[in-house]
Amino acid sequence: MSKLKKFLKKHLSEIRTIKIVVAVLLALMVVIDIVLVMLEGKDFPTFSLVVKQLRHRLIWFTFLYGGLVAKIFYNRKVGEKEKEVTGLLAFFSMVFLLFVIGRHLETAPSLFLQVLLLLSGGVLAYRAWPQYQ
Repeated sequence: MSKLKKFLKKHLSEIRTIKIVVAVLLALMVVIDIVLVMLEGKDFPTFSLVVKQLRHRLIWFTFLYGGLVAKIFYNRKVGEKEKEVTGLLAFFSMVFLLFVIGRHLETAPSLFLQVLLLLSGGVLAYRAWPQYQ
């Protein structure tokens, strides 16, 4: 627990900055969604409507979100000197593959499949896309 406290104290300003950025993005999304709800009579779809209707096409987004969260918060550092491009290409080729598969799905994936995509995105980003030093 001592190492965690040292890490948190050392990176307090970065954590505060991350919290502010996430809060601003969330507030911006809520404001945009409220504006879109008010304009719904003019055929502007809201975020929730788009996600609900196009859930089967957005499986790539679930995978991408899991991978980026793992890359930001659980980044694995490796002492080897290699380029990150190979892991980046592996990760985004999987995102592209899921994008193509999602375009051909007719029904929305189950909650279990979505959680599995989220976790597998995180695992792939952690294993195949480390931070080389």
